[in-house]
Amino acid sequence: MRRKRERDRSVAAMLILTLISVYFCAGTVMSRTNLSVQEMEGYYREKEKTLVQDVKDFLDGEGFVHSGVMLTRVVDTDGSRVYTLTVHHGKIDKMCQENRTMLMERLEGIVFEDEDCSFRHEFLINQ
Repeated sequence: MRRKRERDRSVAAMLILTLISVYFCAGTVMSRTNLSVQEMEGYYREKEKTLVQDVKDFLDGEGFVHSGVMLTRVVDTDGSRVYTLTVHHGKIDKMCQENRTMLMERLEGIVFEDEDCSFRHEFLINQ
């Protein structure tokens, strides 16, 4: 009788330890998932920073020094991203529509490749 109680206690203790182990393993997996999201955000942040700098460098080379360049994003629940790159410069305001269109076509080629991202470029024109 005494041995049966000891064996039941041992089984109960082992069951409790197993449940505790499962709980902590699940917590580790969940924190690793969050880290992955943080890593992805860091990846995109670096890509965005490089994109803005590439656009500024391009515009400087075209004579639009100190252009205002703003990149905004909308992130959907599925992780897809829609970026809007807005450019402002007084010289662009004064350009004819044909020249603006040609400049826009060249700007639209400055993006980073990612299947989950789409880009829209626009000029902020002050009349």
